[in-house]
Amino acid sequence: MSSCAASPSRRSGSQPCRISPCDASFDPRSEQTACLLSRRDNTRVEIGLGVDQRLGLSVAQLRDLAGEARSLGYQSLWTNSSLDYDPIALCIAWHAEAGLRTGISVIPIGRGPAEVVGLAARTAHELTSGTFTLGIGAGSVTERPIAAVRGYIAGIRQVARDVPLIVGALGPQMLHLAAKHAQGAALNWCTPAQVEWSRSEAKTKMVDYIRVCVDEDLAAARRALAQQILAYALLVRPSGAGGYRKHFERMGFGDDVAKLEALKAVGKSEDELIRAMPERMLTTFGYAGRGDGAREWFREMARGLDVAVVRLLTPRPGDMRPVAAGMEAFAP
Repeated sequence: MSSCAASPSRRSGSQPCRISPCDASFDPRSEQTACLLSRRDNTRVEIGLGVDQRLGLSVAQLRDLAGEARSLGYQSLWTNSSLDYDPIALCIAWHAEAGLRTGISVIPIGRGPAEVVGLAARTAHELTSGTFTLGIGAGSVTERPIAAVRGYIAGIRQVARDVPLIVGALGPQMLHLAAKHAQGAALNWCTPAQVEWSRSEAKTKMVDYIRVCVDEDLAAARRALAQQILAYALLVRPSGAGGYRKHFERMGFGDDVAKLEALKAVGKSEDELIRAMPERMLTTFGYAGRGDGAREWFREMARGLDVAVVRLLTPRPGDMRPVAAGMEAFAP
């Protein structure tokens, strides 16, 4: 990965960023602190890097991204709940490798007992000097999800009182829960306007994944992004409930999702659904390109957030080149 590193002087369009020890996000242990973007209200936006098993990399390769992320100016590292590796163990390894803050966004509450997850999180909290954040979400729970998440938080707090928690939240009730019972909300697939709406509903820390795919093959990059949008927009829970439908409706994409659902219902293939996806969905919810204008685009998408996570996608799982290109293009 060292071949893709870039010093600030080599990064076209990058500007020097000054940060003082009085900033809440200042980490005196870092040799290089991350550049921070200004939020609309003149506070700061932390820029993190997000990866998961869909990149097709080994656990060792994911671990080794930490040093490169730090050299490029990223301030934190994030992953989701994975069936291919232990995300909490990976966060501990990342911190040992580069000293960056780490987080999981999110672990579904059905993945394991609250006390077991809480003990693992407490271990990570202690081994990372208190810089680990645990995110939890309702996942496939559709019967009284608010009560279920609230109870899960209570279970975690029985064994891990000090671990910072964020809650996967899209609607008003879960946002309120995140503000009252946790330290923040883990958003997903949000426009800047939706972030602003979320903040009006709950005055709490806002963390969001922003999907990006950087590759010389524009069609392949577009396909990778479209696949991810489809996976969420057309998600149907085991109960039959549409997981993200209301979320996309709130942002004005209800008709677009309905058309895609209708095509899927009559047996259209994934390729046909991707071709039918409106361009405005792609350009609104993610970046697919060669890296041109990446930082400017991300700056707008990060508006209103406390932590904006560059969530890397790849058109070719196992190929390190799109990963390196994405890290470089969106480096703070």
